Amino acid sequence: MRKLLVLLMGLAFVSPAFADMVGVRLSGGVFDYAVDGTLRDSAVASDTFDVKKDLGWKDDKVGMGYLYIEHPIPIIPNIRLGTTSLSLGGTGVVTQTYTYNGQTFTSSDTVVSSLDLSHTEIALYYEVIDTVVDLDLGLNFKFFKGTARLEDKTNPAVATSDYKQTVPMLYGAIAIPIPATGFSLAGDISTISYNDSTFTDYLVRVRYDTDFMLGVELGYRSLHIDYADTGAHEYAKLDIKGPYLMARLSF
Repeated sequence: MRKLLVLLMGLAFVSPAFADMVGVRLSGGVFDYAVDGTLRDSAVASDTFDVKKDLGWKDDKVGMGYLYIEHPIPIIPNIRLGTTSLSLGGTGVVTQTYTYNGQTFTSSDTVVSSLDLSHTEIALYYEVIDTVVDLDLGLNFKFFKGTARLEDKTNPAVATSDYKQTVPMLYGAIAIPIPATGFSLAGDISTISYNDSTFTDYLVRVRYDTDFMLGVELGYRSLHIDYADTGAHEYAKLDIKGPYLMARLSF
């Protein structure tokens, strides 16, 4: 993958003709999200924490960005690289007695918790329609690695769960340019369901591109995670969604 990126970028700089055919877009900005859902690391269904009511997780603003590279080589897919810095957490008072990864948290205890869902992603896709509407189809691989941590401040104790997950997802994107305005309507979705788990990440947006390589993008993102590992008794059902604003650079 690294060699391919170096090759494409090198050709773009060396050959003006190739540069005219290669599209490189960089976007980055702020995701203003709200979080809701549940968390459990126990075989008992009643040990399910509500991340708002029990754990006091806060809505927040985080950074995210994407790099697109589109090229004229038919066999090789286009590439979208993405990153999102997403650390969830807060302080709450639990409403009943729970067990998390073998550690008991008693009703009315104050618990400080966190879950790192920061991730990178690589989408490999083909442009199947490029006329008045642009349509891309492919695969998106999301890479998660982090820790869930719960600390009881009332009766000092700590419980943690580490995770590392690569999620292959179906990917589709559509863009509808509005002629002679610089504006376009666009959206993309990555989704997969398997083994009682579902991951879905979609973005819808309005873009404006100038004639000077710069642009801006205003949109809405929704990340849905419904994860179940029945063997390890680990469960998470989370919705992280809200508006975002990004600057764009195209060359």
